[in-house]
Amino acid sequence: MFKVMIIDDEPMIRKGIRTMVNWKEHDCEVADEASDGVEGIEKIKACLPDIIITDIRMPEMDGLTMIREVKALIPHSKIIILTGFRDFDYVYEAIQVGAFGFTLKPSKISELDALISRAVTELRFSLKREEEIQKLRLLLEKHMPILREKLLYELLYGYKDINGDIEGRMKLFNLEINHFLMLMVVCETGEELNRMNAYDRHVYQFGVIKSVEEIFGPSFKLLSIPCNDMDSVFILNIPENPGDFMTLINEKCLQLQEMVSQCFNMVLTIAISSDGDSSADIHNKFNECLQALSYKHYAGSGSVIHFADLNSFFHCNDNPDIRIVQDKLLEQIKSGNEEGTRAALKELSECFERHAIREPESVKGYFKSLLNEINTIRLSVMAVDSDRGEETPYNLEGLYRIIDTADEISSMIEIFSEAAQRVTSRINRYNTRSINQIIKKAMAYIQEHYQEQLTLNDIASHVYVSPSYVSRMFSRELNKNFVEYINEVRIEKAKELLRDVRYKTYEIADRVGIQDARYFSRLFKKHTGMTPTEYRDSL
Repeated sequence: MFKVMIIDDEPMIRKGIRTMVNWKEHDCEVADEASDGVEGIEKIKACLPDIIITDIRMPEMDGLTMIREVKALIPHSKIIILTGFRDFDYVYEAIQVGAFGFTLKPSKISELDALISRAVTELRFSLKREEEIQKLRLLLEKHMPILREKLLYELLYGYKDINGDIEGRMKLFNLEINHFLMLMVVCETGEELNRMNAYDRHVYQFGVIKSVEEIFGPSFKLLSIPCNDMDSVFILNIPENPGDFMTLINEKCLQLQEMVSQCFNMVLTIAISSDGDSSADIHNKFNECLQALSYKHYAGSGSVIHFADLNSFFHCNDNPDIRIVQDKLLEQIKSGNEEGTRAALKELSECFERHAIREPESVKGYFKSLLNEINTIRLSVMAVDSDRGEETPYNLEGLYRIIDTADEISSMIEIFSEAAQRVTSRINRYNTRSINQIIKKAMAYIQEHYQEQLTLNDIASHVYVSPSYVSRMFSRELNKNFVEYINEVRIEKAKELLRDVRYKTYEIADRVGIQDARYFSRLFKKHTGMTPTEYRDSL
């Protein structure tokens, strides 16, 4: 029940309100009463009423002062004012400082009843809202670890649609990232690990994460982010006075590798980024770790690879000509252009000949890196394409092994070319299906809305691509532009309508979306060789 306090310096008024109102009907009870504002405040502090009915003019403390104190003490309380005819300026000020409503003295019970009923309705609504908010708070607390991990994933992978107050969300999830280094720990998958089910692999990953926390935890604040069922990323916050922290990190990496080898019989390769300054650097540092790991074939499995040391490796693509051709090749693969891919592969082979690059060992890492890049392209297409068909498996580790055993650059180019053309063909099939679906959807939309004043933007919005893309598709797939196609549809619809003699030519023009009857007649003749009247007469 809601508690009520009555405050008035006239005992008869207090008694009347207490006895004349059906409090049970309102789910209320009178908790106490007072004769002035000072006494009222003391009793309000004791019983914390939900509804307060008070005179606006009282001895000791006036109603306005009391209202201010009450709202500071019980913000949700509903204060109903009893006032005389001359107090309207006073009442207006009372409403401004938080009074719920007022009624004139002597009060009509019906008016007071209505005010109490309104106050109870609002209190119930507030109570229910508070209950819902509390449920949401509990739900948030329950899902806090999941939401925390989701934010870290968004930062790690640099999702473009991440928005809002990132620092505020970091604070909400108690995530502190200032000066830091990133470690990426990769578990080398032997035959035993490959045979494990997903559950056991996650158990092993959990063991590795706990090992990292045990070894690095005493010296660094760290955050862990599992990447897949075996690999994990760790963010190490560097202390304010770190000393030679890089030597310490290297020592701990070696301890970790030894512990995991003994406990789980696994080999760990660890990549270490350069240092970052805030959460905004997380994605870049993750890319640095990935770049460091791409040199694993140079450093060997079980190595600790620093991004800062990559310049000491030989970079085949430091050659500007090869880098230009490589970029061209990747663009052709991404677009699914099979002819363009073949041409770029030939140009790449010629580049190696032209620059007399003939040492196989120097380019093995380069081709492995390229294989990894086209595999990334392939995976991005597979993620959005549900039609896998009878796709030949793309075994990246197997291709790496073939590259490792190759003793001639021409063999490596041949292996890489086969993989590149296979991925290009896969993307080409996906693009063809996508284009066909978009064209069909656009044509169906025109068939349904030809009678409207359609624009290229309307069609583009409906199929979720740009207007220029729609225009190119019409030209390429139908050998006509958008305007020509919609005019054809309108003329065909007009032919059907001309069979009905009830329609005038200008009415038919309007029905097919052409407002100018003269233009309609010229367009009709251009498409059919006859005017609308001649066509009708020929039927």
